[in-house]
Amino acid sequence: MKASKDDKAKTQSKEKAKIRRWILKAVEDVEGDKGATAHHIQKFLDSKEDGISSRPEWKLILKKLLDSGHLMKNGGRYVIHKSKKTSVKSSKGSAASKANKKVTKKQRISVKK
Repeated sequence: MKASKDDKAKTQSKEKAKIRRWILKAVEDVEGDKGATAHHIQKFLDSKEDGISSRPEWKLILKKLLDSGHLMKNGGRYVIHKSKKTSVKSSKGSAASKANKKVTKKQRISVKK
């Protein structure tokens, strides 16, 4: 009995992951920075698997993607949220980068003498 519950949970998890990938792909496929509407996402899901957009779980997955920050809503359209990367020359560095800076300063001093 337990094995069947585990199998059912695994298949549900795989289904959700598949829908999640398809939602992200639907938003990514929109040309330009306009973003995808909910109707566009529904059409994309139905093109992959018939009747999948009639299930309520795709809306829950979409909401989780919004909450997690993978997607953003921009005027009724969904766009992929790209995180801003920090520059390499930030004042906060790792211990290794700070050690390398100290070594290079010591090397510079010894070379000048």
